[in-house]
Amino acid sequence: MKNKAILLLSISILLFTSCKKFLSVDPPYAQDAENYFQTPEDYERALTGAYDMLQGSFVSFWIGEIASDNAIAGGESVNDSQGLHQIDNMTHGGVNNELRNIMRWNYTGITRVNYIMENKDNIDFPGKEHMLAEAKFLRAYYYFELVKFFGDVPLIIDKRIGIEEARQFPRTPKAEVYAQIEQDLTSAASVLNPVASQKGRATKGAAQALLGKVYLYQNKFTEAASIFD
Repeated sequence: MKNKAILLLSISILLFTSCKKFLSVDPPYAQDAENYFQTPEDYERALTGAYDMLQGSFVSFWIGEIASDNAIAGGESVNDSQGLHQIDNMTHGGVNNELRNIMRWNYTGITRVNYIMENKDNIDFPGKEHMLAEAKFLRAYYYFELVKFFGDVPLIIDKRIGIEEARQFPRTPKAEVYAQIEQDLTSAASVLNPVASQKGRATKGAAQALLGKVYLYQNKFTEAASIFD
């Protein structure tokens, strides 16, 4: 009986110390967002994440077509994709899932770019300026999508921001948003190469073409003609 008691006590002590030691070990796969950027590959992965939100841009196209006479919402009934039917019938208000998705996807892209910009001075490496130019192109694209749909929108370029946090910021006059878009695209066009290193990446021509379109949306026809010439 005495031996059993000693054995149980020994096991308890062993388990207690083992658990304490186990809980003090940090997961080897854990990453700290504040110290993520340590290598050029880290920046490349972050830029890929910023490009990734372009996958949601197709929604902007079909919503624009549905809002026009070119397409209808479709579906089996008005309860199928209700947000699209509201847009088709011009009955959408401040709460619409499809429009919310446009805002969410574009602000996610913007915050991923801002994450890169927050940490752009961490290290230097060949191709860094070109990488930042691609990021600026993407931010300009995402803000252009937002201003086309919503006009005045919160303009945040110096930090990461979530969709819920964006709702707490005041809307910036669209003229100021357009000015930032122009600034980003002008800067990007001065650095980007005429031919992309990989298909789908931003180029000098893409930045100039988008800048020209931005000018047209503001009725800046002289500036647009200069870019397109």
